[in-house]
Amino acid sequence: MGTTCSSSKTTGNVSSSNLSQKQLEKLHELTNIPEDEILMYYRQFIIVSPNGRMTYTQFENQLKTIGITTDNSKSIFKMIDKDNSSQISFQEYLLSLVMFSNQSQPEQQLGTVFDTYQALSRQSLKQISNDALIQGMTRDDIEHMLKRIHSNLSKEEINKLCDRFMDSDQNKNGFISKQEFISACMKNSKLMEQLGHKDSFVKDNKNEG
Repeated sequence: MGTTCSSSKTTGNVSSSNLSQKQLEKLHELTNIPEDEILMYYRQFIIVSPNGRMTYTQFENQLKTIGITTDNSKSIFKMIDKDNSSQISFQEYLLSLVMFSNQSQPEQQLGTVFDTYQALSRQSLKQISNDALIQGMTRDDIEHMLKRIHSNLSKEEINKLCDRFMDSDQNKNGFISKQEFISACMKNSKLMEQLGHKDSFVKDNKNEG
C-alpha cells in the first residue's frame, strides 16, 4: 500500500493533487473495492474526465469500455448525481461501479444507494435536532430519490410509494434505517428491476405491482 496516484486535477471527493493512502482507505471502506483497483479506476477516470467531473456521455462510454452493460445507466447516473449537476465525482463513479457489479448482492447495492442518499440527507437537512437523525433517511429524502428513479410517476404515485417506505419506520422516529430501507426497496418491483435484481423482488400485500 502507500501508493499515490498523481494528478493536477480535482476529482470532487478526493485531493486535487493526488489520491493519498488516507483517501484510498476511505474509498475502500465506502465501496469495498480493493485499493489497487481503486487506483486503476482513478487513472481511467482522470484520462476520461481530466477536470475531475464526469458527464453522462463520458459515464456511458466508460461503462462500455470496461464491459459493463448500460441498460440502466441513466437511472444509476441520476441516483448518484447527488447535487443534480449532470456530472459526477470520482467517488460517485466508484459507487456506480458497485451498483452495476453483477456479483453484488441486492442488499449490497441497496446499501450503497442508502449511503448515497444518506449523504444527500445530511446536505439537505435544514435543522438537525440530534445526531441520530442523520443516520437515516426522512420522507423528503425518500421522495427525492423516488423522483429520480421513477421520473414518469405522478405526484400521487410518488406519495403512495413514500407512504410504503415510511411504513418501514418501525419505531416511528421520522426516518428509516439502512436495514429498514433495504427491506422496503426489496418490495419495490420497479426499483429492483432497474437495479438488475428483478428476481429479488419480495411481494407483500401492499406492493405497487
